Amino acid sequence: MRIALAASLSFCLSVLGSIVAVASDFDADGVADDFTVTREAEKMAKQSGITVVDPWQEKSSSGKSSPKGVGLLIRLSRTPQRFLLWDSDFFGTPSWKEGKPPARVVTKKDKGYAAWKKQVPALKADAIELGTEAGIDILLYWDGRWRLFWPKEEP
Repeated sequence: MRIALAASLSFCLSVLGSIVAVASDFDADGVADDFTVTREAEKMAKQSGITVVDPWQEKSSSGKSSPKGVGLLIRLSRTPQRFLLWDSDFFGTPSWKEGKPPARVVTKKDKGYAAWKKQVPALKADAIELGTEAGIDILLYWDGRWRLFWPKEEP
C-alpha cells in the first residue's frame, strides 16, 4: 500500500524479520520514499531496476567487490529509482553484522536535524544517521546522488 506523506513524516511501513522498513522524504518532493536495511545485499543487487552505489568509495578499500551481507535499500519517488547502498568495509563491522543495525532516519522535524544542517548546508530533506564502529555517527543524504558526511570529531 502506498501512502503519501508530508515531507519530513517518517513511520514504519512493515516489519521484515527484525528489520523495519521506513518511509521518509529523502529527495524533498513531498512524497514518501522507502528505506530499509537488508541482510541480503547479494540477492537485492541482482534484482531488476536496482542501482548499486558505494558512497564510501573515497574512504573504503573495498574496490569493486560484489555486494554481500548488510546493505541499505532506498526507493526514491521524484524520479522513481531504487538503490542498494553497500560497502564491504563499512557494513562488514560487528555493529552492522550483529544485532539491530545502527541506522536512524533523521527528519526535518527531528531535534537532531538542525545540528546536522549546520554541518551539512547541502542537506535539504530527510537523511539517515549511520552508526560507526568508532562511535561517531555519520550522515547519509541525497542531493542528486548519495553522499556521506563524516564529522570531524572524536567519539
